Amino acid sequence: MEFLVRMMSEKSLERLATAAIATISLFLHFVNLTHPSQVVFDEFHFGKFVNAYCCTHQTIFDIHPPHSKLVMAWLVKLWGYDGRFAFESIGQALDTGPLMAFRLWPAIVGTLIPVVGFILLRVWGVRVAWAFTGALALALDNGILIQTRIMALDGQLLLGSLLTVLFFELMLRARPASRQILYAFLVGLALAMTVSAKFTGLAVTAILGFRLFQHFTISGMKPRWNWTVAAKFTAGTVAFLLLYLAGWKLHFMWLTLPGPGTAFYNPTGNFLEDVAVLHKVMVMANDGIKTAHPWSSPWWGWPFMTKPIYYWVNNGAVIYFVGNPVVWWGSLAATVLMLGQFAASGRSRGLYADLLVFGWIAAYLPYALVSRGLFLYHYLPPLVWLVLLTTVLFSRMPVRSGVRPYHVIAMLICGFIVTMPVTFGFIGWKDIPVWLLNLH
Repeated sequence: MEFLVRMMSEKSLERLATAAIATISLFLHFVNLTHPSQVVFDEFHFGKFVNAYCCTHQTIFDIHPPHSKLVMAWLVKLWGYDGRFAFESIGQALDTGPLMAFRLWPAIVGTLIPVVGFILLRVWGVRVAWAFTGALALALDNGILIQTRIMALDGQLLLGSLLTVLFFELMLRARPASRQILYAFLVGLALAMTVSAKFTGLAVTAILGFRLFQHFTISGMKPRWNWTVAAKFTAGTVAFLLLYLAGWKLHFMWLTLPGPGTAFYNPTGNFLEDVAVLHKVMVMANDGIKTAHPWSSPWWGWPFMTKPIYYWVNNGAVIYFVGNPVVWWGSLAATVLMLGQFAASGRSRGLYADLLVFGWIAAYLPYALVSRGLFLYHYLPPLVWLVLLTTVLFSRMPVRSGVRPYHVIAMLICGFIVTMPVTFGFIGWKDIPVWLLNLH
């Protein structure tokens, strides 16, 4: 890698790294995507929602916004799906034709997560080699990969969060004002994409607020209201409302028949009133979930993967939600050590390291206030910020530290290979590594 850096221009190397990350991520997400051709974990729930939107049009209720399920429903409808699968249980056999369409949207957004992560790191000035390493960590994390190869919402949540921060950073740097307004519009769209996956995506607004505080602190400027600020605020707000409310408009347009969701709320036909009331019902329903789940886990144990989740089991093969140990444990340990070294030496961690420390906290600690059962995959948003933080800190370490990108890349590949069998569901129970069983 260092030889390539010397031989190629930075721009050429950046293009090569971007293409490599995109190719790796695309391959990992789409290779054998229809395996298993059975219902996997939360597909049991989301399949019912997709059925309702695309085919039965019966009213359903979910504690999350409808947008991700709407996209999935549109894709399966284009595929020619007619709603014939009932999604009655995990392990239920599915036809491989529409199954690709069911998992297509999560795989698309999952593919883009490492790419956008790489671009964001480059915008923050991280050298190509380290930016590639950080993006590769996102691509080779088995937890992120599993969650974006099945019908789930977390991929859209992660991609939307990264895009929101990226566009906000570009807005702060853009000139002239017209370009700032354009980026503000994109920030609004990306934020709507984030929140429309899960309400926990609102945590990214705290990251934007902290970044704005940094911007004014460093520049020495005082916040003031002028036409440019007003235009940016308006553009961002309009973009957010357009995309977010459009999803709810489609929700009410496509669900016209009585169904299970009628017990929670019966629409009145007043678009905006229905949205407001339904949001209250969703929050109350989410808070009212008290039923224990055998695979739920405490929030404080997530960084250590204390309780991974069995997603699917059949004929000796298993899919087991567990992260790449180098990504989960290694990023946490490396960050703690490097933060300690920076503090002891008196050297600056850098602007973006502080931002990412705040981002990890903002995305993680709110779960401590949640009383309902939570799962290991809820840690994925904080994990993404932690991976970027680790990358930024590595890039700022002195050369004499001896740590090189290829050292980390080698460890990432080893960690991925160890957990790969239970990521793709290719092995039998007896072959599961002992350390995975001990985690449970």
